[in-house]
Amino acid sequence: MSSKNRPRESKMANFACFLALKPSFNVRAYTMRHFKDNVGFRFVVVALLLSGGLAFLTTVALARSPQRVRTGAPETQPPNEISSAPWFFSARSLQVNAGNRKAVAQFYRDNYVPHDKVHNGWSGSTTGCNPGKNSDAYDSATLQNLKYYRAMAGVPTDISFDEKYNRHARAAALMMEAKNDLSHGPGPDWPCYTDDGKKGAGSSNLCLGCVGPTAIDAYVQDSGVSGVGHRQWALHPRQRVLGNGSSKRANALYVFGDWRPEEEVAHIKKVAWPPEGFVPYRFGLDSGHPWSYTVFGSDEDLKNAKVSMTMNGTAVAVQQEEGRPDLLVWYPTGLPRATHENDYNRPKQDVSIQVEISNAVVDGKRTTLRYSVVFIDPAAVLAEENSEQVDGDTDNDSENNPDNVPDSETDDSEENQVAIDSTLNGPLLQAIYQGKVGPALDLLSRGADPNARYQDRWTALMYAAYFGHTKIVEDLLRRGADASVTLEGWDARAMAKSQGHDAIATILAKATNQSVQVPRTRGLSPPAP
Repeated sequence: MSSKNRPRESKMANFACFLALKPSFNVRAYTMRHFKDNVGFRFVVVALLLSGGLAFLTTVALARSPQRVRTGAPETQPPNEISSAPWFFSARSLQVNAGNRKAVAQFYRDNYVPHDKVHNGWSGSTTGCNPGKNSDAYDSATLQNLKYYRAMAGVPTDISFDEKYNRHARAAALMMEAKNDLSHGPGPDWPCYTDDGKKGAGSSNLCLGCVGPTAIDAYVQDSGVSGVGHRQWALHPRQRVLGNGSSKRANALYVFGDWRPEEEVAHIKKVAWPPEGFVPYRFGLDSGHPWSYTVFGSDEDLKNAKVSMTMNGTAVAVQQEEGRPDLLVWYPTGLPRATHENDYNRPKQDVSIQVEISNAVVDGKRTTLRYSVVFIDPAAVLAEENSEQVDGDTDNDSENNPDNVPDSETDDSEENQVAIDSTLNGPLLQAIYQGKVGPALDLLSRGADPNARYQDRWTALMYAAYFGHTKIVEDLLRRGADASVTLEGWDARAMAKSQGHDAIATILAKATNQSVQVPRTRGLSPPAP
């Protein structure tokens, strides 16, 4: 790349994103924009036309410490064989009914990983150029957020991170960390340079100043990026196996991994963000949050389409980017900015926005597309539904807490036969471990597996018995939890007995028609799921 094509160094940026765009993107000329206080961040965006039209440079600044940002051009790669990655969330496929207000609120609570919820645990170091690894929990939280956004967008969520791509991503993140810079084409003079890192840099979205789950937030939000290329990669229907790696301050999301066959997703005709239906307000109720509408197919054309929006019958001003055949991007400039000072536009009631895309070509015919987005406050929705439920305080056994007397032994067969939804198993185990009785019972009522296990070891019943959650134990048993499962000689009965929860031990003994036997081996300590 010639020097005249290099952007000026930014002294403001300490949160930077780099991305590759699919080859069909019609890259034209772009200019610098400034967007302030976007969901707590300050954005400075630079987009650059590169040879082949394959890459944008984006710097997203928190304006804390100076960083330098440079550019390079990745080359696309064909999909390869599909593999899978082991760990707790990797095999889970998520789905949500975006037309169900309560379901969307519950889905957000159960599946979205907020900032700083999980510890990075990076074991690497720029000293000695060790790429290291992140904690298993951090990697799975990163994957979880990517799945969450994809589920909301209505694209396949049976995705995974694979070690054959993770190693490239980790090496790339290490190089960005060591250089305190970003490039898709780092040279041998870069600190901690490796061939793995170079390959990762050329095949990944890159962030400096955002890591793990927060990097996924940045890629999908993509404020100020002409063409929202990070978002396009993150939500592309054909993604199946990716790579991921974070250092202390840098992230690489390997997007040129294994893609699913095109015919597998041929039924997906469009991807909108924010999507149609109910949406948490943080994902678009903001004049600085770009909206996008992508279509797939040779008979679709949005190049000359025009977008208009209304809210409660009143027109909302929009700033529309130059159209492409496959993509429209616009900013709802008529909405207020979301800032920390205004609680990021948290709505006091649902906000319904109608979108109209006129002069669009769909299936070869000119038409007008219409859909609605309803922004909700998930916490408020759940408070409405769960005001009478336990608020999450620890539930000890009934002999110490009269409020926890088991319900009458009526057989509600209709309730017990709810269809199993394995995507709720992780949130169920976490709720039990954290003593959140109300949410745990709610998850079971919605289809969480009563025999859910953490890493094929601790069962939901073991967790509930160990911590003395009588109501959860009763509900698990009613729904078919197997009380005879053992772990290193310990079953749920013995765990309850060893922790002094005699009432629960008695309940479990009756359920199995066996007396309580506490092993002489050393007691077990439950891991955090």
